[in-house]
Amino acid sequence: MQIKSVDLPGVGRKYTIETGEGCLLVIIIHHNGHRELYTMCHVDDDEPRFALEMNDETARKVGAILMGADYQPVADERVEIMRKNILVEWIRVEPQSSLSNLSIKDSHVRSVTGATIIGIQRGVEVIGSPDISEVIRPGDVLMAIGKKEQIKALEALCRGEGR
Repeated sequence: MQIKSVDLPGVGRKYTIETGEGCLLVIIIHHNGHRELYTMCHVDDDEPRFALEMNDETARKVGAILMGADYQPVADERVEIMRKNILVEWIRVEPQSSLSNLSIKDSHVRSVTGATIIGIQRGVEVIGSPDISEVIRPGDVLMAIGKKEQIKALEALCRGEGR
């Protein structure tokens, strides 16, 4: 796979991705956040086979999905083992939570509960794979992964119980 990018003066930036099948995916990101996606079967095609336009919010949500923020495909044998042992949950941070207004690093969520924060939904914004410096805010919905007891411990912290 080959990715090329070029600035489009007055417009934004264009990315051209050649897929393993020899097709092209063209992504144009406008300065205002608007995105355009096109697929073409041949480099010389004048008309795209598929076209899609997205606003900034939708593009970020789709990007989080493509990053695997809430779903990671796994080989069949491991799926059953993981389903029995590992949970992925969305947990709302209440205003009285001891996690409110702390960075992920300073909250020590992983060492205290064993659960790992893998995403944050903040209003309409979705933050996939948040940096440890990201501040947890009241009203955030944390996407966390862990064993059942680890998730329960994190849920309690998010409700304002413990610590």
